[in-house]
Amino acid sequence: MSQGVRRAVQGGGFLFAAMMLVNVFNYGYAVVLGRLFGPVQYGAYASFTSLFLLISLLPLTFQQVGARYAATGQSIVGSAVRLGWLSGTALALVLVGGAFWLGPVLNLPALWLVALGIVAPIYVWTGVLRGEAQGRQNFQGFGVNMILEHAVKILLTPLALLALPGASGAVLATLAALPFTTLHLRRYHPARLEESPHRREAVKYALPVLSNLAAQAVIINSDVLMVKAFLPAHEAGIYAAVAILGRVVFYSSWAVGTALFPLVSSRQGDGASPRKLLWIALAVVGVISGGVTLVCALAPQFVLGLLFGAAYLEGAPLVGAYALFTTFYALSNVISNHYLALGRHGLGYLPIFGAIAQVVLIALFHDTLQEVIWSQLVAKGALLLLSVAAIFIYERRRN
Repeated sequence: MSQGVRRAVQGGGFLFAAMMLVNVFNYGYAVVLGRLFGPVQYGAYASFTSLFLLISLLPLTFQQVGARYAATGQSIVGSAVRLGWLSGTALALVLVGGAFWLGPVLNLPALWLVALGIVAPIYVWTGVLRGEAQGRQNFQGFGVNMILEHAVKILLTPLALLALPGASGAVLATLAALPFTTLHLRRYHPARLEESPHRREAVKYALPVLSNLAAQAVIINSDVLMVKAFLPAHEAGIYAAVAILGRVVFYSSWAVGTALFPLVSSRQGDGASPRKLLWIALAVVGVISGGVTLVCALAPQFVLGLLFGAAYLEGAPLVGAYALFTTFYALSNVISNHYLALGRHGLGYLPIFGAIAQVVLIALFHDTLQEVIWSQLVAKGALLLLSVAAIFIYERRRN
């Protein structure tokens, strides 16, 4: 086994373990809140979480771009910190300024959006520093930071619920954890914010990365927000619980792609072929996602009832299908991220078609939760087929 592959396996193994712990925290947190709040209040918090993850495309863009340049010894962290604070402030102004218009559209309290806007610059700053850690292949520090974010959220929740009962307390705890997360990464903040000579090139590279991550944010989170907007609160809460279970497929395999991204960039910079890393990633993600999907398909009532209780059991028929189309997306995401790490920008734009298809189909077919599920099966299945076809087209042109 080559050194790069061995490092990928070791790094992916540690990140996988860290993400498994994060998933335990998240799903345990969701289970407790789901039982404590009931479908209506829990549905509101789940919708806020989806919005929170939707805007994460900005810090994730800084993270992924920074990771690629740090992996090749061309760190852009000084420039990224400046741009991160500027863009984070712009995002804050949009959220705060539009809160009282957007809140009623999403059926969420406007003050939640104001609070999200206040912490937005810190969230983007965290993404910049995480990118530097990821690019330097400090998988231990990166994984610990992910764990810290969710552990602090859990620890703060009892105090937050005393101050603000119900879903508002959970929102407060979620946002209050971010400054602690950023503080843990302070060693990656440069002493001087020097401009990088690669800044212009990095901004150009950021466009397909932003497109890919925007598609990811929409694909993973738009369904919960749209169900909250289109269907009654009780059904939205049921769907939110199903989505929490189904998303374990994506987040369990996310660690593999995160570990491999800087290694692919580094391997290309050394003049070696990174093709083997793509097949390793697809195989590992396929096994992980397929295993979770199988459990969800064979025992949906047991899993949903065990975690969320009898109040959510009517969502059991949806669990297996949700896990299946999330597997489709997890595999296509590995492919697009692999080619982005190589600097092949075209595939970075491909997932946006899947995101548009998903939103359009749900907008057209949302009378029942089953229609929402079928809409996503079609959209994500088509995206996977296009992604696989793109591999063969790219390799044929390359040869």
